[in-house]
Amino acid sequence: LHSCQQLGLADEALEYLELMKHLGDDDDGKVEGGRDSRGRQRKGAKQPLRGPDGVAYRLAISACARAPGGHRWQDGIHLLKEMKLRANETTDCAPDVVAYTAAIAGCSEAGEYTSAMSLIAEMRREGIRPNVVTFSAVINACASAVGRRREEGGDRGSTSTGLAYVRAPMMRALRLLQAMQSPKSSVRPNIVTYNAAIRACAEGLNLNGAFDLLRQLKEDELKPTIVTYGSLMTACERVGDIEAASKVFRMVKEEEESRDIIGEDDDDQENQLQVNEIIYGAAISCCRKAQQPERALLLLRKMISEELSPNTATFNTVIAALSEGGKPDDSMASSTNNDDLLWEKALAVYKVMNSKHAPPGVTPNRQTYNILIRCLSANLQPGYAESMLIDMRKAGFVPDVDLYTMTVRSYERCGSPMKALRMMEAMREVGYDFYEIKVLDEAFKNGVKVLNRIGKGLSSSEVGDDDDIIDRGEGGVSYAMGEEIIDFDEDDDYQLIDSLK
Repeated sequence: LHSCQQLGLADEALEYLELMKHLGDDDDGKVEGGRDSRGRQRKGAKQPLRGPDGVAYRLAISACARAPGGHRWQDGIHLLKEMKLRANETTDCAPDVVAYTAAIAGCSEAGEYTSAMSLIAEMRREGIRPNVVTFSAVINACASAVGRRREEGGDRGSTSTGLAYVRAPMMRALRLLQAMQSPKSSVRPNIVTYNAAIRACAEGLNLNGAFDLLRQLKEDELKPTIVTYGSLMTACERVGDIEAASKVFRMVKEEEESRDIIGEDDDDQENQLQVNEIIYGAAISCCRKAQQPERALLLLRKMISEELSPNTATFNTVIAALSEGGKPDDSMASSTNNDDLLWEKALAVYKVMNSKHAPPGVTPNRQTYNILIRCLSANLQPGYAESMLIDMRKAGFVPDVDLYTMTVRSYERCGSPMKALRMMEAMREVGYDFYEIKVLDEAFKNGVKVLNRIGKGLSSSEVGDDDDIIDRGEGGVSYAMGEEIIDFDEDDDYQLIDSLK
């Protein structure tokens, strides 16, 4: 059970707990030699196992609380109720502060702050005093609830009502913190409590509140940890405040230098102050929201130079920042021979992900390809977009139909309808039927018109530039499709059309 608790294996913990409930069913209180075991044996003697005790229940509740995503929090509360029922049979099963705190921790992971508050009220009715760990778990539950509400879109509305709904759990967390700070309170907040409250402000888009809590914890003579600054950086990222993010970076550096001067050496990794991947990742996301792609790229370079390990999500954020920052240009002349185009830098980041210099575990995923193909198509670079589609398929991902659609339209906008036809042939190979898609059907008809006009003897300049038209003689044209060059006469143009179909 202890192993299950450490690993968050809820199913296995419940299974072992169920096995313990059947211990002793086959005997009626006798041990070897016929001696009755119901009376107290001498101190230190081995006791027969007779079902789960309070320790077993606490471990099982904690295992449910630690389950990924917090989806087993209700099982933890069910076990807490079961402990109450068994307490009528044996006193060592009565719920205590540890059991309640473990159940509240499960609510914390799930963002079920109302249930966490209810458990606090239940503890007081039962005469059990919550400790600082209990209150910190409740505040953390409020923070998780704010994050879930924000992700659901409650803060996207222009009305104050939507933001008020998102911030409601944050306000409960701050009121609880104020109660703990009161002179009458017997439980004082620690750094974990403040970190949870800062996280609640971060998720509630309350940047000023997050910085104010930093001031309060310092007034309480507590030392900020890297978790503190990580939560502050998250607050900056949520609102896209670049200046505030830079301020957090400076604060970490200053705090680190001051501790080095004093000679403090924290063995605890959490208390060691050094900018890590989490802070950099939040800062890069902040740059993306603030539409400052060059800063995002600079931060990625700094991460690598400081021998940190950005993950695939961080690389994707930088690529997205560069893609969103680039402005598509309808002019072919202005979209070439420009080394400062952001789409080129996005491609360079992609090449790093595929190189031997990529951090361990970093490789392009579906999101990487989706971002790049959309960016390249929008910036009238269909050749690169088509290359990305090929790489995507080689990596084992099946491109969505809209990625093909965007590439085909990009070819058409560039005046290359023949290449658009080639792309539609590639779509057919992966099982997409372009006849069912209006945009692609129109592109196909346009390609047919081009072939017909070529077949009637018009010059390539009259039908638009297309690199696929290689040569033209009196009898017909030579057309390159992929690596093959197809020769056909005027009467054979429909054969090519049929093959494309």
